[in-house]
Amino acid sequence: MSAAPVHGAVVPGYPRYVRIMGRPINSYKLLLCVGIYFGALATAALASSSGYSPLRFGLAGMACALSGILGARLYFLIVNASHFASRRSLAGLWDGREGGLGVFGGLIPLILTALAAAKWLGISASGLLDHLAFGILIGGFWIRLGCVFNGCCGGRETHGPLCVQLHDTEGVIKPRIPVQFLEMASWLLGAAGFLMLWPGLLPDGSYMLAVMAWYGSVRFVLEPLRELPDIVFGRVRINQLIAAALAITSGAALIFRGWA
Repeated sequence: MSAAPVHGAVVPGYPRYVRIMGRPINSYKLLLCVGIYFGALATAALASSSGYSPLRFGLAGMACALSGILGARLYFLIVNASHFASRRSLAGLWDGREGGLGVFGGLIPLILTALAAAKWLGISASGLLDHLAFGILIGGFWIRLGCVFNGCCGGRETHGPLCVQLHDTEGVIKPRIPVQFLEMASWLLGAAGFLMLWPGLLPDGSYMLAVMAWYGSVRFVLEPLRELPDIVFGRVRINQLIAAALAITSGAALIFRGWA
């Protein structure tokens, strides 16, 4: 979900902005809300099928999503620290017009909130995380659709067979590698795989590990295809590095749980 800071004025027109009650609303922010909503509903529905309270699980999913957004914003600010430091303005720290969420930054706050919510619900943390994993898969699809409308997280220009006419955050339309659509497809494929394995085919806690390993692997493959990847220290693709670490550690933990 992260994107490099945008320079220059951008006209608030469709598809980057939609008008609701006469006011322009950024498409990404709108679909972020839609993703959180459907993610919470998916978590609640899965909880209901497992005999738990759908209301409590849905609220837990919503709380985890909101804490994840805070972590994602902090991650974005850290990765783009030099840009924001040059502005010398505290207002820029919460100015969402320049993009501003990094999905990997939301992982730790989400897990910490889930641990607290599990205690409140009186269930195991691994059980709650497994239900939340399905909500993440459903919500992620809609959130990445927001990137398509907003023009962030887009692919490099290409004239090969795999190209789609897509715009960036400044409205420039080019034939691009459809990175956002590929990731959306991975969320749907992951959700289908999740439902095939649910319930009981994996030990408790393994479903969340499987989702993290899946997403880490997908992001590792797709990250080099982005037009504006997040770069630190002049050359390091930080998101690809974290994606590899996430895929390896989650995959190793998943294998260990299967053998234990």
